[in-house]
Amino acid sequence: MSAELTAPQRRIRVLTAAEARALVAQELGQDRPVEPRPAPTPEPLRRVRVRPEPVPETVSEPPRRHRVRPEPTPDPHWRWISTRETHRGRVRIDVDEVRLPTGERTTFEVDRSVPFTVATLVRDGSDLLLARQYRYPIDRWILDLPGGGGVFGEVPEQAARRELEEELGVVAAELVPLHTFFAHPGRSVWTTHLFFATGVRAGRAAADDPSERVRPVRMPLAELDRLLLAGEIRDPALLIARTMAAAKGLLPPVGA
Repeated sequence: MSAELTAPQRRIRVLTAAEARALVAQELGQDRPVEPRPAPTPEPLRRVRVRPEPVPETVSEPPRRHRVRPEPTPDPHWRWISTRETHRGRVRIDVDEVRLPTGERTTFEVDRSVPFTVATLVRDGSDLLLARQYRYPIDRWILDLPGGGGVFGEVPEQAARRELEEELGVVAAELVPLHTFFAHPGRSVWTTHLFFATGVRAGRAAADDPSERVRPVRMPLAELDRLLLAGEIRDPALLIARTMAAAKGLLPPVGA
């Protein structure tokens, strides 16, 4: 009989757990069997100290610089350096040395003959009292107002009363200021003060000056306006006084 067992003779042997592990380890090529690992012991819970996140510091916003528009640059002026008087008579002329805004030096002639001048428009009833006199620089007789230069120590109203009596021989009950302007701002420093007079009475005229012959003229307002609109009035003080008297309601409008 053959040594091999026939199928009915083969008995099936159940492997133990150790044998099964050894068999698996051999098939996997391991030298030693795989021992079962014990279940890991859970570590105790640790309390982790969590540091709070730092709160960001409140940074104040830098102040905003508001854009301020610079003040407009003032108009440049000349700077005075010195004054030299070159003529003194009825007219005083000075030569000023000045520094221009560009830095250059130059000289300029200035009329400093009087501290101021005055002129008065006189209304007497429905007429005006004017002066007529010869003006050598333009070589003609013109209509103008009684007036002249003030002297140091006078105020304009005092000078106006004095000139009115000297030239027309009348005294005003009241003088109303009309306007003040520069007669020749390009060369002279003095201003002209205009007045309006009503209610005049007779005064004493001064002795005639050969170079200053004044003729009083009584003229209706309508005639003066006609001459004014025709361009025959040359004196700036008379032109300004007539228009300012109308603007302030002391006389009717020109040509009315």
